[in-house]
Amino acid sequence: MSQCLRSKEKNKRVITQIGENEYLVEGESDWARFGCQSDISIITSANLEGGPFLIVGDSFLGKGKISAIQNIDSGRDGYIIIKVTLFSTKEKHD
Repeated sequence: MSQCLRSKEKNKRVITQIGENEYLVEGESDWARFGCQSDISIITSANLEGGPFLIVGDSFLGKGKISAIQNIDSGRDGYIIIKVTLFSTKEKHD
């Protein structure tokens, strides 16, 4: 199941559920910024041009709290794909 939204710059963002607690956020974006822990392989935030701004621990579209963010190489310049994993309803989180 997919849904579309627009960034502040009117870029289309497609959000697709790919698993029980997993979603892809993708679309045209000239830039994206990522925040990391001291281990740079662990992404804690993703800020796409015009949004959305995703942060581990924040709510994701009212579907649950974000447990992990992963940047996926789209193979295309100016196109970004972010995988968002939510805490399962069985996991305890604050």
